Amino acid sequence: MSLIAQIRGIGPHRIKALIVGFAGVHSLNAGLTLIYSLAQTLVFARVLPHRVFAMTILSQAICLYLLPISQSVARGNFVLLRERAVRGSDRAAPEAAAAYTFNKIILLLVALIGPVAIGTSSMAEYVAFACLMFYATYSNLWYFEIQLSLMAVDRALEFERVSFFRRVANYINLITLFFTHEFLLCTIAFAVQTLLFHLYVTVFMARGSGLFSWPTGLTVQGVRAHLDRLWVALQAVFAEWLTLNAPYAIFLARFGVGPGIITIDAVLKLLRMVLAVTRNLAEIALPRVSRALLLGDVKSGRWPAMLAIGGGISAAMCTAVAVTVWEKTSFGILLGPNNVVPHGSGAPAALTMLAGVGVAAAGHFIGHSGDRRAVPTLVATSIICVAGFASYVLIGRVGIVEALWASAISLSAISVVAVALLARSLHR
Repeated sequence: MSLIAQIRGIGPHRIKALIVGFAGVHSLNAGLTLIYSLAQTLVFARVLPHRVFAMTILSQAICLYLLPISQSVARGNFVLLRERAVRGSDRAAPEAAAAYTFNKIILLLVALIGPVAIGTSSMAEYVAFACLMFYATYSNLWYFEIQLSLMAVDRALEFERVSFFRRVANYINLITLFFTHEFLLCTIAFAVQTLLFHLYVTVFMARGSGLFSWPTGLTVQGVRAHLDRLWVALQAVFAEWLTLNAPYAIFLARFGVGPGIITIDAVLKLLRMVLAVTRNLAEIALPRVSRALLLGDVKSGRWPAMLAIGGGISAAMCTAVAVTVWEKTSFGILLGPNNVVPHGSGAPAALTMLAGVGVAAAGHFIGHSGDRRAVPTLVATSIICVAGFASYVLIGRVGIVEALWASAISLSAISVVAVALLARSLHR
């Protein structure tokens, strides 16, 4: 069917189905998440003392560095469950349940140990950051393993409806923190609501599916095959993780805890806003793209993939213009009294926004396809580019703005390769 014919076929009933269906509800949740990410930074920067605010950045950075585990398990499980669902096989898989359970235990241990590592100075501070890290790590679990498992078996709309109420609860907690400044009580509230929603989805909503239950019926052959899927998924995740999170470590090593880490955190927070839009579009397109790749009908996957990348570029352009034209205002709104971003950071931040789209969309499709040719190429590209970026910043002892440019150029090179690999997969 031609593009013109597809457009003509969109009527009122089709539009209504899109709004109340998966695409509409998922987009609503993605929009709420995008705004929430920004709002959380705005609130934390205004109600917390500088030391505690810096510790929240550090604790969230730790949670970001755990994403490879959640993402690789989610993608490996998605490949297994999606293949069975598309080909009409049994949707339950004890191998997927085992990987999910293992990761859940790891994340819980990190939430308990992490506050000690970041230097909490009292029991109240320990409890606050333990609750905050539990909320952050189990949000990773929620938006990766749980969401993708239910998406793989075509139960994504149910999940999205529950996610809407979970996000509303997060907003209520954040508003309460803004007005009360009670960091301890509000972080406990974050942890409680996280636990309640987690139990509802995994115990009640998915009852009988075997997706999240204790794994039984494991076989040696099944475990080996799934470990192979997880290894390919881990490579794909590593490429994205290294690309999007290495700047934290590099800036911390070069500039320490201070203006450098706050600057790169601000830029990457803006980038994550763009990534949220791009990944939302990629997730909407993923069922069609993954089905096309699994069945060998690559033509049907090209249009949704192009739409996801095009939509992401549009969002990136808006953010890029804002940080370039209104640089001081943009970072001032984001950081408030903690704004220490140096002049000249807007242009490299804008390039970072645009480059992130290719990594987010193309990397997303490649990583969920289990492509054993494209994934190693993307990994090698990421390692080479990030190594060059780190060498330039650490050996050259450059300033913050120069380091931002190096990060942006590295990300751009990786983005070009990711898009090229996706194009090759969809033109076979």
